[in-house]
Amino acid sequence: MGLLKHTIRRLLISLISIFGLIIIIFILSRALPGDPIWFRLPSKATWDDYYAERARLGLDKPVLYQLMVFISDLLTGNWGFSYVVAKDADVWWLVAFYLPRSLEVMIISMLLAIGLGILFGKVSAKRPNSFWDYIIRVMTYFIMSIPAFVIIVFFILLYVNTPFKIFPLYGYKTIYYPDPTYITGFPLIDSILAGQLYLFFDLVWHLIIPISAMMIIQMVAIIRQTRSSLLEIIQMDFIRTAKAKGLSNRKIIKKHAMKLAMPPIITISAMGFPVVLGGMIAVEVAYHFVGIGYMFREAMKFKDYSVIIAFIFMLGVVVISFNFITDIINGFLDPRIRFK
Repeated sequence: MGLLKHTIRRLLISLISIFGLIIIIFILSRALPGDPIWFRLPSKATWDDYYAERARLGLDKPVLYQLMVFISDLLTGNWGFSYVVAKDADVWWLVAFYLPRSLEVMIISMLLAIGLGILFGKVSAKRPNSFWDYIIRVMTYFIMSIPAFVIIVFFILLYVNTPFKIFPLYGYKTIYYPDPTYITGFPLIDSILAGQLYLFFDLVWHLIIPISAMMIIQMVAIIRQTRSSLLEIIQMDFIRTAKAKGLSNRKIIKKHAMKLAMPPIITISAMGFPVVLGGMIAVEVAYHFVGIGYMFREAMKFKDYSVIIAFIFMLGVVVISFNFITDIINGFLDPRIRFK
């Protein structure tokens, strides 16, 4: 019952957050520089055309009426059409097509970062101040001091200065290969479901460098959190009792400490998710990987406001949903969180 109440409470908070996000987007959309109406009209449009388009969009109505229409359109997927990035394309279709591509890279890189981050954090915490502990800590501090875009550029330079070009640097597939049959929108999953295994391996080959860059950006924070959480838990009385009974550090960490350490590890992973979204834009632009980040950058460049608004809304919903799932997982792992 406690978990159900916790879930309902977090769901209500998430819905309120989405409503607040919509209000902020509405205010910002009215404060953006330039007039998007002129971008929607032909180059030889007159003022009569301008006022007609303004009336058609409802921008001559009171602000409260505009807000109600804005909320209704966002929640029903009526996001208009792109007038620069993808001429006359439905923005809903653009988001549905490009968002899964980016989510696939972000989710895979995050899962790898969590797995490797916990592994290195455990190695570091098992033998504090040992040789491997120092190596892991120095590596962590060094990577954390490097801006994300430098890590992305490093992989490009590594590719350019390596005599053997093992991994492809640009694009998400070989240029003359067809796109995977659209089923779920996630290219790797679609290529498997469609039986296009040659395309699946080609996609994996192209994703190794972008995923590696994203993984390293996320992994260092998880290593630090895992190490600090485990070292703190190991000092607790019940752990000392377990040690007095003769249990090894390995068994103590595996059976007792890791369960208590997981909520803060999951929380730090969720807190880093918005940073991952920002890093995804840089990764897609640097590696010419056409996903949601690349399209968002193009929309910002050409002031395609319909696309900008839709992308900000969807990315905000993704972050809020991710935090909601994180809260539920933490509530399941740690009963104390449910009753706060």
